[in-house]
Amino acid sequence: MQIISKEQIEAALTFPTLIPALRTGFIDFYQGRAKSAPITNIDFPSVNGEMHIKPGYLLSESHICVKLVTCFYDNPGKGLPTRDGTVVVADRETGQFKAVLCDGGLITDMRTAGASAVAIDALAREKTIELGVVGTGTQAFWHVAAIANVRKIENVKIWGRSARKAEEAAAQISGKLGIKARTGSLEDTIYSDVVVSATPARSPVLTGEAPKPGSVVVAMGADAVGKREVSGEFASKVHRVVADSVKQCRVYGELQWPDLAAHEARELGDVLATGDDCRKHPAEVVLFDSTGLGFQDAVGAQLVLSAMRA
Repeated sequence: MQIISKEQIEAALTFPTLIPALRTGFIDFYQGRAKSAPITNIDFPSVNGEMHIKPGYLLSESHICVKLVTCFYDNPGKGLPTRDGTVVVADRETGQFKAVLCDGGLITDMRTAGASAVAIDALAREKTIELGVVGTGTQAFWHVAAIANVRKIENVKIWGRSARKAEEAAAQISGKLGIKARTGSLEDTIYSDVVVSATPARSPVLTGEAPKPGSVVVAMGADAVGKREVSGEFASKVHRVVADSVKQCRVYGELQWPDLAAHEARELGDVLATGDDCRKHPAEVVLFDSTGLGFQDAVGAQLVLSAMRA
């Protein structure tokens, strides 16, 4: 069995190859050519941690994958990364294990942000955008890095509950990506062409603020029963909902909550296949509900294995 290190994965996996592959994957998922099993989540409330297990595969490839990732949100205070993870790959015809990708959660980080970039590319009408980011964890950086592959980012506004962490996130984005970033109020941050809410919240973060007309809001924090970032008041300002999987989002995502569940939701693969951005009027606000699907990890793993063979 092949053991692949995080350093090897960092060298092999890039957004210019990942984002198009994810786009194809979402269409395949909608049309039945990519498979994802239901999420298994295990919570550890006493230490503010959780584990996610997601199997999936692509009919176009010969592998099946199982992703295991942990998120322990108090780890930064202990000098440890929030996330760790591994992807296990087996042969789909024989069941023999072929590789273990010791990615430390990198594939999860990149495929999550890459999926948002796919949705934004389909739903955002502007080619140059002001980007608002709610949350200061690892996904803040990865989302900016991914979205920069599908849109020119004029500037980034970041809000978090900790002003210090927001300043650090803005400095990291400016320093590593060369994109102008600053902190802002929650209201200012949400009034952007594209907004990404990337928090593990169990009570709404997006509440009475006004989204910019015609904007795209990505809500990617809700990936388990009981999580939510969007309040009923904010949901009333959303006109269209697109989900990575409507079925899964109704259990684990923002669609588990009645206010958004009342909206008619379309799957991202459907939107991509039809080329329709969902709006009936240009000023309508579209929300993308992202819970993460096992086939996305299979896409990332397949790209790494292919790059290493090459």
